[in-house]
Amino acid sequence: MALKDLALKDLAIWLVAIALILHTIAEAWLPDYEQRKPDWQAVVFNRALFLDNVPIFIFAIVLAAIGWHLPIVSGILPAVGVTHPLLDHLGLSWKMGQIRPGSWTGLFLMLPLSIWVYGIAYDQNLFKPLDLAISFTIGLAISIWLFWAVLQDLQQGRISESATKPKCSNG
Repeated sequence: MALKDLALKDLAIWLVAIALILHTIAEAWLPDYEQRKPDWQAVVFNRALFLDNVPIFIFAIVLAAIGWHLPIVSGILPAVGVTHPLLDHLGLSWKMGQIRPGSWTGLFLMLPLSIWVYGIAYDQNLFKPLDLAISFTIGLAISIWLFWAVLQDLQQGRISESATKPKCSNG
């Protein structure tokens, strides 16, 4: 399928998938890189980090490829794009009093693109109400699970609060 053959609805869902991948990189790889500078190879070739995040990349690509053929499935992608930034980034950043890694890409890339996808879906009547409810509930459940996992990691000391924020300088 050539780019010219992509309808706006298809392009939009692919943009959300790309946003999720970029967000995952900003959330996982960039903080690890900040801690290990200048040894970028230790970050890029970190097997544990790779294995933790590749399923997210596959998830995003598969849902975008399914597209609007099965809105009940592909609709999970914008649901995560709306709920994950609000719960994990806005919620935890507010709770911890500091910005978490991935907050900027979550709130200013994933969230608006996902809302745009919902707008397109509404305008083009792509969701049956039940499909929308089910896909949104699944996306919300994924986001709640991610939120819970971060809280567990914080409580058990697997990550520290200082490791969950990007380093900022005033200079």
